[in-house]
Amino acid sequence: MSCLFRPLFLSPCVLALGLSGCSNDGAAYLIDGPRHAISVERRQDYFWEKRFRFSAVVSRLPDCQRKHMIQKAGPRARVELWQPGPNTYILRIGDNTYVTETQTCRSFARLEEAPPGGYGRQLGVFAMRNGVFSFLPEESPAENASAESSQGVEEGMDAPGTSTPP
Repeated sequence: MSCLFRPLFLSPCVLALGLSGCSNDGAAYLIDGPRHAISVERRQDYFWEKRFRFSAVVSRLPDCQRKHMIQKAGPRARVELWQPGPNTYILRIGDNTYVTETQTCRSFARLEEAPPGGYGRQLGVFAMRNGVFSFLPEESPAENASAESSQGVEEGMDAPGTSTPP
């Protein structure tokens, strides 16, 4: 085989190697079924990137749907989901807090300080579990106690809701 054709054979291998470390996954919190939901996506375009781009997809179909960029964070970052009021949601990732809504799906803002009325009720957390990015619903204290006594806590995993807002 001539040297002229060797690069053509190598290019699919190099392309596969370059894309092999990429990741694009997401999880959803269903509010009123799949038509009314908040999803969090995390994306790593190149295997050498150490951080993922996180975004939120807010939808209440057929009226609205919008994707909002959250921020970049590490692969084990957790996104807490809170509900301070009807159709209003708070996303916390690290020290940063964002507010969005599902009435028009347009509003999205980073909060500089905690909301005056607090974060509201914690719904759960978007996080890695058993190698899969998932939404882990917040359990009520009674459900949590019952689950821990019957199954024990999975070793090495943080339970949803263990972090306390500042």
